[in-house]
Amino acid sequence: MVDFALWFTVFTGELGVPQSTSGQVGRARFAADRFLEHMNYDVIKDALKHARRRGWLTSARRRHARSEITAAGKKRLASLLPRYDEERAWDGRMHIITYDIPEKRHGDRDVLREYLVKIGCGKLQASVWITPYNPIDTIRTFIDEKYLAGTVIVSDMGQGAAIGEENLESLIVRVYQLEDLEDRYEAWLDEYGSRKHLDHWAAIQYLSILSDDPQLPFPLLPGWWKGDKAYKLVKPILKKING
Repeated sequence: MVDFALWFTVFTGELGVPQSTSGQVGRARFAADRFLEHMNYDVIKDALKHARRRGWLTSARRRHARSEITAAGKKRLASLLPRYDEERAWDGRMHIITYDIPEKRHGDRDVLREYLVKIGCGKLQASVWITPYNPIDTIRTFIDEKYLAGTVIVSDMGQGAAIGEENLESLIVRVYQLEDLEDRYEAWLDEYGSRKHLDHWAAIQYLSILSDDPQLPFPLLPGWWKGDKAYKLVKPILKKING
């Protein structure tokens, strides 16, 4: 809820909405009402108070005055929002991660799975994951912190990696479920692609897709991929959010 409070403050306080776009205002209001239907007002108030205590929001000096996000709040928000990586340096090699963690440490196993997703790995099958980004250093740190030495192995699949008769392109599409993500990007483009100006709700919807996007190296993306097209449209408003 604190994170939502920061998000909400940025959108209502800093970006603003052009007066000529009443339809955008209506959609934003509808989205907010729909959200509040499922939230407890006291929870929201407590979240805002907590954000002020942490120095993420300013305290309102006058009754009914609106809080503003602070520099610390912007820094906190920047760490939460997904960012589109325009570089994605890649050495052309694929890597495979396997692990065998005892059942009595299933909690650490679950944490490892979450961590693998976070660093851009895709699940090939049970206890076997792949990634185009060399994970050795980050995995080694994780293993040391969780005392998992001897349970996780990182191997180099080399360039042009393939599994059995499945080529790398097909493997990437399947493991990372790119077709499902493409459907979401296409739906977003169908709704917002022809608009001259995007509203805040469009950016929120885009970021919800980006948060699930593994942001694979550009050479690995299929020719039909539209994630980059969506980003180019929403990039101006994202610059305002990220500062």
